[in-house]
Amino acid sequence: MAIPADAAVSLNFPVINMEKLETGERGAAMEVIRDACENWGFFELLNHGVSHELMDEVERVSKANYTACREGQFKEFAARTLEAGDKGADVKDVDWESTFFVRHLPASNLADLPDLDHHYRYARTHA
Repeated sequence: MAIPADAAVSLNFPVINMEKLETGERGAAMEVIRDACENWGFFELLNHGVSHELMDEVERVSKANYTACREGQFKEFAARTLEAGDKGADVKDVDWESTFFVRHLPASNLADLPDLDHHYRYARTHA
């Protein structure tokens, strides 16, 4: 269903200013985080202290790792899954973000991922 051109659409997803966690507004910021986690599943962080250069490097090495190691494995898995279920689905347009998951808390799972190269491990451990 198409959205009418004159419809007022508001997609105000949560935005969290990390600086507020160090001020008297900490409680309100924590409430935004709680709501975002419970109701949205994601949020944008402002003033988090991670440089754009490091974020770009993590994205670059993640894409390279996906292309080198994970893309074929994922497409094989997805094809088997689709074969068993939804015959009309297709996996041609799956990208690296669809398969990217590295856990750091409560414990990192980097040691469980044997096919990560040195650049990827370095970028992920310094993010």
